[in-house]
Amino acid sequence: MRLMRKIQLALMPVKIEFDRSDELDEIERILEALPGMRKVYRRVLADLGESSTGPGGLTAEQVVKLGVLRKRHDMTYRELAHATSDSLSMRRFLGLTLGQVLSKSCIHENVKRVKDATWVLLNDRLKEYALREGIEDGEIVRADTTTTETNIHFPTDASLLNDAIRILCRCMREAQSVVGKKRVVYIDHRRRSKKKLYRINNSRGESARHPEYLELMRITKKTLQDASEVLSVLKTTLVTSAEDVVRLTRCKKELETYIPSGKKALEQARRRIVHKEKVPAVEKLVSLFEPHTDVIVKGQRDVVFGHKVSIVTGASGLLLSVSVLDGNPADSNLVPKILDAHKASFGEAPKAMAFDGGFASTANRDLLKDEGVKELTFSKNGNMTLKSLVSSRAMHRWLMKFRAGIEGCISFLKRVFGFDRIYDKGLSSFKAAVQCATVACNLTLLARFRIAART
Repeated sequence: MRLMRKIQLALMPVKIEFDRSDELDEIERILEALPGMRKVYRRVLADLGESSTGPGGLTAEQVVKLGVLRKRHDMTYRELAHATSDSLSMRRFLGLTLGQVLSKSCIHENVKRVKDATWVLLNDRLKEYALREGIEDGEIVRADTTTTETNIHFPTDASLLNDAIRILCRCMREAQSVVGKKRVVYIDHRRRSKKKLYRINNSRGESARHPEYLELMRITKKTLQDASEVLSVLKTTLVTSAEDVVRLTRCKKELETYIPSGKKALEQARRRIVHKEKVPAVEKLVSLFEPHTDVIVKGQRDVVFGHKVSIVTGASGLLLSVSVLDGNPADSNLVPKILDAHKASFGEAPKAMAFDGGFASTANRDLLKDEGVKELTFSKNGNMTLKSLVSSRAMHRWLMKFRAGIEGCISFLKRVFGFDRIYDKGLSSFKAAVQCATVACNLTLLARFRIAART
């Protein structure tokens, strides 16, 4: 049966005198001192799933620490597995016994199950700790938005069609090895599709690419027809071997997932290539493997394929609120949600707030004024008297400089905690990785505050 944490430990490695080791020790002390951690660990256990028989596996505390380590050092699961077997500081931090080695799959299976709501709950406990220790009072806040990429290649119509052919043919080949060639009949167009993709990417001019696109679309249509027929066969097929049951179930699940995505990619290509339509961003499919990816256009800058993220920090630099947004909403629409989230955490509205110019509106100014915000400014708004609420121009300039500091916080997140690109698959895992990075960032800052206070 899984445990929340191990009370009695075996012989542990000695402490290594190093900056990173000191930081991990402080993070461990902070986790032990956080209020309501038993509730957090119970949520982790619920996410992991508990078995009444067999080995207990990793404790909830160890899983949380593994997630923090992964984001703190921006590691892949393979790199983290090597680090936890090689680093004495990490082994001491995780409470691993002598000879205990964690595999990549073990770490992945456990950390990936922790939901984003659990990480948010842990971050709430960190805010309570910061409030209790006098590190953060929530009276002065600043907000901004940024973008985080999903793990996809640059989308083009040709690459999406090639992806559909490639994945569907791979699934049908797997199904053929389970059921047999007589029942599963299809034509493998992967090589032909790859050639068409190469020619499209290396052709000059629309007149040269157009016939290649039409041929690639015909190949995709034929592959989708074959995949639909194979799926119908698999639904009526029974196998006896346990291994074949698992393989057949996986094939059916993949075909049911990628056939609709392939049809959407084909229809999108037809609209763009044949009918010369401009497909709206909300209707675009930019990846078969990460269909939740949004198309984010930020002014005249490059297009980002990922998700827009709202970030709120306090005077201490701690991340008070981080949320993944749906689509690309205007920044001015986010102020009510930011205010509600802050009141839920601290019980009242902040005394001073600083926003980027995109948040500026008279409605937002009036809303914040009615809620009790005394000092408010929007940078780059051009009309301070209309949209800002400040006691003096000196306060306006101070808040402008204070708001600019959030750019450093965002840069810190992206450089150190892997916030620029999330490699986890699926929307739920994407959100969990974002919130895990938030927790790792706040724990790191709190640990550094404690270390600096002692020196």
